[in-house]
Amino acid sequence: MGRQQKRAKADVVDAAATATTAVTSAGDNVIPALAERGDAQPSFLVTAGTYERILYGIEGRFVGEQLTLNPQFIFPAHIGCIKAVSVGGRYLASGSTDEVIKLYDLKKRVELGSLHEHKGSITSLHFHGHTHLLSASEDGAICIFRTKDWEPLKVLKGHKGPVSSIAIHPSGKLALSVSHDRTVILWNLLTGQRASRTKTPQVGELVAWNQSGSLYAIAYATEIQLHNVGQSESVATIFCRQRILSMLIVTLKGQDYVLTGCQDKRVHIYSTGGNELASAQCHDNRIKGLSSVDLAFPDGSVHTVLISVSSDGRIKAWKLDDLIGPIAATTAGALSSSTKDVVELSVEPLAVYNADVRLTCVAASNNAF
Repeated sequence: MGRQQKRAKADVVDAAATATTAVTSAGDNVIPALAERGDAQPSFLVTAGTYERILYGIEGRFVGEQLTLNPQFIFPAHIGCIKAVSVGGRYLASGSTDEVIKLYDLKKRVELGSLHEHKGSITSLHFHGHTHLLSASEDGAICIFRTKDWEPLKVLKGHKGPVSSIAIHPSGKLALSVSHDRTVILWNLLTGQRASRTKTPQVGELVAWNQSGSLYAIAYATEIQLHNVGQSESVATIFCRQRILSMLIVTLKGQDYVLTGCQDKRVHIYSTGGNELASAQCHDNRIKGLSSVDLAFPDGSVHTVLISVSSDGRIKAWKLDDLIGPIAATTAGALSSSTKDVVELSVEPLAVYNADVRLTCVAASNNAF
């Protein structure tokens, strides 16, 4: 690695550490920090977008011991392909190639209206709790909206190309964005200012934080770089055998795992040390979206449920323990760079819903409004 690239990576993590320290004393918050995670609910909502411009709302709920997925709403939401969905409390937002963000109240089951701040396809949407919404677009801008009145509080401008993906730190104090201009920007959301802008080796397509906010991942076409906040070097690089279409960092029993949905119809599971631990064929076509939600099971236990959507038209719910449990013993060497055998998993989903359309994106959330 060249000296300039090392210095660039150091700038990102040093800026992250500086911002993390500095924002704790900021008084004029653009976005307030989130409270602790709420209790798991006995049901959840899956919101999925489609190429056919239809928005799906599917409820997951146990009937006896069997998890079921049943439609709560299905309606045409846009005049272009839906590329992003997000849920924050009672609010649902969807974004499309039609350059519009549609807003809905899930509690009242009504459409609230539309946001027209962007002049390009909407590429990424993320709620921070139920108070703020961040949106990214091919116009290179990131907008911060206040859900109280849907006023645009701030337009973050720093990218010189389309923004591919954004991710909000769990504290709500920081955000990361990646762009076609081959940069990653760290944003201080308490001030609405850019903390750092650093070149990436390729076009960043996806970015995600882990649950604790200590680790983040940037996905490129077939590669993922993992970074610990506050360290000058990346933790690991994951080399994927297939094009990455979706990415999620999950935590099981205190251990982080990186999950990818790929062109090869499979979910691949990686350690934070860069090793591929296992994979499973989960769909009959490319996997376009992954999301997760904590669910209270009938026996009183709480488990994380993984939701996957695919171009095959199916929404599937998986028990994370079933996917990761068989290979958890191998994670003792998670930070080792040695190559391990990849476990071929054969796992049955908890539930399946066939939408019979080409699904593009997904957001899973609990039903506590």
